[in-house]
Amino acid sequence: MTNQLTSLFTLPNRLPELPVSQQTDAYRRRIQKLPRKTQQIFLLSRLDQLPYADIAHLLEQDVESVERCMIRVLEQCSDDTAAPINLQAVRWYVHLQSPQATASQRIEFRHWLDADALHLSAFQATERLWRRLQAPAAILGASGWHRRKRRVYIGWLLLTAFLCSLLVAAEAFT
Repeated sequence: MTNQLTSLFTLPNRLPELPVSQQTDAYRRRIQKLPRKTQQIFLLSRLDQLPYADIAHLLEQDVESVERCMIRVLEQCSDDTAAPINLQAVRWYVHLQSPQATASQRIEFRHWLDADALHLSAFQATERLWRRLQAPAAILGASGWHRRKRRVYIGWLLLTAFLCSLLVAAEAFT
């Protein structure tokens, strides 16, 4: 299977010419500083709305690593993750979208929210951030690169083909 998702999604031929806000551009630059795999996971989640389990299966990773990448994106784009409450809110926001979030963890989250008004405020700020990341995600994922699996083995195939052709040519001359 060379390209699992390409046939499932149709891409527009041209992107609409929309002005990009400074905030959108700033988020795009922050996301681009992250590793490519992290960007890919973010785009699969944000643009294609794939659940973490599907992303993990597609990219042959575990759900925990998908969660870590999503946390990293939100931390990178957040203006104030230095506060422990904001970091907790980001972690809760990501984990609650995971299939590994248990009923007891959801109850624990509810207790965390009820414990302090700042917790609710931080969680709502994380939700607003998630919504604001739609525009930069659309820009970063416009080409659809994030839907393709990386094909490292192609280089090895080309090298092998080249070496085989050299051997055949060498035998032809002898």
